[in-house]
Amino acid sequence: MDFKAEEAMKIAKSLSFPRLVGSPGEEKAASLIEKKLIDAGYHPQREEFMIPLTPWTMMKGFVFLAILISILARGLSTFSSMSAGIFMLLMVAFLAFYPSFWMKFGGSEFPFPWLRGRKKKEGLFVSQNVVASLPAYEKAEQYLYLIAHYDSKSQSLSLPHRAFSLLLAGLASLWVGFIYLWTPGERLSFFPSWEVDFPLALAFLGMITLLFLRTGNRSAGGLDNAGSLGVLLHLAEALKQKRTFRSQVIFLFSGAEELGLQGAFAYLQKHRKEIEKEKSYFVNLDCVGVKGRTRIFSRKGFFPVGKESIFVSRLKEIGKPFKIGLWSFSFGFLMDHQAIMEKGYQAVTLACPSKKILKVHTADDTAAHLEKEGMEEVGKFILAWIESFEKGRDLDKTVLGLR
Repeated sequence: MDFKAEEAMKIAKSLSFPRLVGSPGEEKAASLIEKKLIDAGYHPQREEFMIPLTPWTMMKGFVFLAILISILARGLSTFSSMSAGIFMLLMVAFLAFYPSFWMKFGGSEFPFPWLRGRKKKEGLFVSQNVVASLPAYEKAEQYLYLIAHYDSKSQSLSLPHRAFSLLLAGLASLWVGFIYLWTPGERLSFFPSWEVDFPLALAFLGMITLLFLRTGNRSAGGLDNAGSLGVLLHLAEALKQKRTFRSQVIFLFSGAEELGLQGAFAYLQKHRKEIEKEKSYFVNLDCVGVKGRTRIFSRKGFFPVGKESIFVSRLKEIGKPFKIGLWSFSFGFLMDHQAIMEKGYQAVTLACPSKKILKVHTADDTAAHLEKEGMEEVGKFILAWIESFEKGRDLDKTVLGLR
């Protein structure tokens, strides 16, 4: 099967325009994806879902609460500095593990079902996944899910500014927490006390900056995620021309990824009874298209913990000729494979951790950042992975021998 990077690039450029959830651009993108799949001979389905809450809405609520907690802890410190320190450290711990908290309790399964009854009346977002399937010739031996989100967004602060604000708020709060633990209440009774109030002011600066963060629709989403859409839609064309034998391939174009992986959560919730965990493998594409920078992200947490699965080892082995290896440290971003892993399935994300990522969620994220060579290495890698299943267990034996 041949992968033509020029065709993938052409598709990517046609989808490089603002596509914020709830905007006309989102509907236009879904329609273009749907048309492209129909032209290739598929029968795509739209699966609508509601978005009751977003991670940034919850984060802003937490930031506001954190400011109140910090003020209360400052007053409490004169009576019980130990209690004030514990409050501050617990707050920092929640901030550090917020993405994990969101994946466990957020998304389309947020535990407030009464919100769903409000539907569009209260201005809640509604989005949809676009799904198409390529059956195996006979009974499928495995199910290969290829995923790319099609929504985009811009934010009033760039990625470096957001990271700096989070880091400032977190480290300054940690500093204050340890000062409370180590300093007697009598020394904290003075106000202002530069020993504690200077780092507290820094913490407030970081928190207030995050509190006023705004989401907009100025980003064309070229790198995030039109490049991935171009690769996936061209792969759909290539695979349709030479159909696989052993595997069923499912193409999932997820909506509302930028609002907390909502499309991935919704798909898993709708199809959880159909997905065979032992035979299903998910590969998500996010921010691909930079030459020589494609990496495999296989963790759902911040740190590289846990045993490497045969699925990941297989991808590593196939990736060697393409110089595609593992990236152990997480972006700190939420990516669709994390939602899928949270539900117990085998999943990875292919992404390009390059300096171009700094343009993501800004008006500068255009298709001009995409490189044909980067899109080609991803496309050919995925084709090699799919074709490896036609060889049966040979590659699995090789992988097991290397472990």
